[in-house]
Amino acid sequence: MLVRLARCFHKSPLCMKLETFIIPQPGEGIAEVEIIRWLVKPNEKVKEFDILCEARSDKGFIEYKSPFAGVLKELMYKSSEMAQIGSPLFKIDVDGELSSEPTAEIKTPESQIESEHEESSGQYVKKAKVLTTPCIRGLAKKHKLDLTKVTPTGKDGRILKEDVLKIIEGVQQPEISVPVVDDPKHISPPLMSKTTSTPEDKIVKLTPVQRGMVKSMTQALKIPHLTYSEDVHMDEIIALRSQLKANIKDIKLTFMPFFIKALSLAMLDFPIINSVFNENTLECIYKASHNVSIAMDSPFGLIVPNIKDVQSKSIFEIAKDMNRLQDLGSKGKLTDNDLKNGTIALSNIGSIGGTYVAPVIMPPQVFIGAFGATRPRLEKRGSEYVEKQILATSWSADHRIIDGATTARFVARWKALIENPSIMLLHLK
Repeated sequence: MLVRLARCFHKSPLCMKLETFIIPQPGEGIAEVEIIRWLVKPNEKVKEFDILCEARSDKGFIEYKSPFAGVLKELMYKSSEMAQIGSPLFKIDVDGELSSEPTAEIKTPESQIESEHEESSGQYVKKAKVLTTPCIRGLAKKHKLDLTKVTPTGKDGRILKEDVLKIIEGVQQPEISVPVVDDPKHISPPLMSKTTSTPEDKIVKLTPVQRGMVKSMTQALKIPHLTYSEDVHMDEIIALRSQLKANIKDIKLTFMPFFIKALSLAMLDFPIINSVFNENTLECIYKASHNVSIAMDSPFGLIVPNIKDVQSKSIFEIAKDMNRLQDLGSKGKLTDNDLKNGTIALSNIGSIGGTYVAPVIMPPQVFIGAFGATRPRLEKRGSEYVEKQILATSWSADHRIIDGATTARFVARWKALIENPSIMLLHLK
């Protein structure tokens, strides 16, 4: 991301030892970045290439490093603030003179730092991570309320507005144990809290991830979508996955790697599915690499990284790549390289619930698939009824270049590979 960092520094006319770091352009069309957290404090010594700041744009995670050794003098933005490209980010004394006078420090919100150490009586004390929104932090600060003492009732231990209002109004917050639901088809409704306060309107600025979604979805809905649904028998692949899981350690093996590999094999017979469309030149480019984008739900919103070169990878290698992307996505550390150059997309909405959807294509891609929940269904076989596990699938194609017959044949090919996974062995290298 940071190329020729020295060019981003400007010398102060008053003191030639002081350098100002200017935020460089991380990519085309990016006007600002969100500061996630600072890893250093003012008046701290830093080394050359030390990571000083973590940020996020609508195209990925960014680390800002120091091109010089010296002493950090001033931070120009706080955590969670939006920083304009081309504006000063920090100032550094390259001579490395530590100041004996206290330096104005920009405090980093607890929500952005998982483990921040503070010196107290010669020891370091670790702050607990608190998950909530800036609006609720402001409410707690106004009433001088310590959020670490509030019992959270939101998803993943997130503190909700109702949790804070209960403390403010003097109502004791009970401990709530949230059951772990393994079956997404039977999700219990969320616990509701009574509040006596009058709700207020509030303005919430979109995050870089949400802004990227606004642009991509606005462009996507200009495309005429052809939607198609199909039910798939999962019994054979369920049995195969159970056998493989018994022999695989340290890797989470879901059904998605099988779906991805089958998608890649089916595209060998239907290369137009793995193409991008240039509406300006009216050209369709058949892509050699199968870079499968995976829609993921993250604490920062919808993210869609992709697994590169699926056509040359095994199911085990695809699973490892998925684990890596999910880990980075949960931490907000996906890079631009993880997000760009996808050629086709998949979404697994069934991990939450539901059956059929109308998935939205990500231009310039021309095809997307979405999977609902797998549910049992009785089917007649001869004179008997047998229970089968059925996966609901939905597909969308860019109807400007892909017709219904091509879509149906491609999905039928993918379905045959999933229902007869041993066929995939014939194509594996």
